[in-house]
Amino acid sequence: MRQHIQDDDGLYTFLLPVVQRATRRCFRRFHVSGWERVPKDGSVIFVTNHTCSLMDPLVMLRAEGKKVVFMARADMFRKPAVARILCWLRILPIYRIRDGVSAVKTNSEAIAEAVGVLRDRCPLCLYPEGTHRPKHSLLPLGKGVCHIAFEAVRDIGDKWPVYIVPAGIEYSDYFRFRPDMELQIGEPINVTEFVKGQGESENEARVMNALRERIAEGMRPLFTWIPDDDDYEAIFELTKLSAAAQKETSSLDRRRDYNQSFIARILAWREAEPEAARQLFADALIFKKERERARVSVFSTASSPLLKTLFALLWLPVWLVCAIASLLAWLPAEWLASRAKDAAWRNTRRFGVFFIMKPLLTVLAAVITYLFLPWQTATLLTLLFFWNIPIEITYYGAEQLRRLISDWRWRFHPRLRRLYDKLGI
Repeated sequence: MRQHIQDDDGLYTFLLPVVQRATRRCFRRFHVSGWERVPKDGSVIFVTNHTCSLMDPLVMLRAEGKKVVFMARADMFRKPAVARILCWLRILPIYRIRDGVSAVKTNSEAIAEAVGVLRDRCPLCLYPEGTHRPKHSLLPLGKGVCHIAFEAVRDIGDKWPVYIVPAGIEYSDYFRFRPDMELQIGEPINVTEFVKGQGESENEARVMNALRERIAEGMRPLFTWIPDDDDYEAIFELTKLSAAAQKETSSLDRRRDYNQSFIARILAWREAEPEAARQLFADALIFKKERERARVSVFSTASSPLLKTLFALLWLPVWLVCAIASLLAWLPAEWLASRAKDAAWRNTRRFGVFFIMKPLLTVLAAVITYLFLPWQTATLLTLLFFWNIPIEITYYGAEQLRRLISDWRWRFHPRLRRLYDKLGI
């Protein structure tokens, strides 16, 4: 029995690479950049945007490669059995201001545990927005990360520095399984030096607010960030349409850079010509509403369905075989995902189903194929199930079919195309 949450645990160590591999297979592309910026000479607190429930911690755990201690909202720990599981998973509870002032005052124990994690040079990961939200934006950051960092600086003193490392997670889709994912690491903030630089005469609350703003400034450039105001939906729609039209959707980092550049230009234009911007944003919202009603993807606005149709016909037999072979995992995963009240939990539910079902499917495939097929063929099919290939082809084919149908809808929807032309993309 480990004494502290960051202590080594045999079962955790054994399962960690299994979970990391399963996490990787949940994404079509998994790209991490800037990891060389993570300091090696001190204690590290990762802070990142929070958009996709449990998938965000899994992404960080996969990227780090070793143990990481996370902090999550305390209401998840209400049931004792759940609390024990979360503690074993190295997740600490922390109350938010929305939980009430009296609840927040009890955070001293959690902060002390977090400082102990940092004292042992184990990475700590927080989501300072305080909740997950599938948006390309940032809520005001909570003070919890600052309290922990300041307490760690006091505890560790001049032994080694304490760093806050901003990070940004970008998904190509929040709700569909096996999207593209990019995790970008930003420039670390040396909290020890930051506190010293503010001077002893400074009020701690003022220093804390300055640090929160510094963290937010470090996070925004790391993903597609749009101000969370009345124009968010219109700007996001225009950004996606423009990226599709310019074919800036194949490379994750190029797409992010293009999005950031486009958003900066459109925000500057909104400042210079507010009336023209208001009209364009209104037109964009009308287009978005009509597009969603017609169930047309933004990618269809810059795509031709002819070659896709031919490709789909050629691949249809392979896809059908893989879909049938994956039914025992595919159908339960989609059924469970469809019942999630919060859509951001869909991929987490799919991950859970496949994590449990994949070994069972592999064993089942091995038994059936070795009974009825030559051992060479049986071995190949078993390995395909072990590497998740049938499930990946199933989801890839389903996504391509969805887009193909969307492309044909776009082609035979003249009103929607007229609305698109009006946007001048």
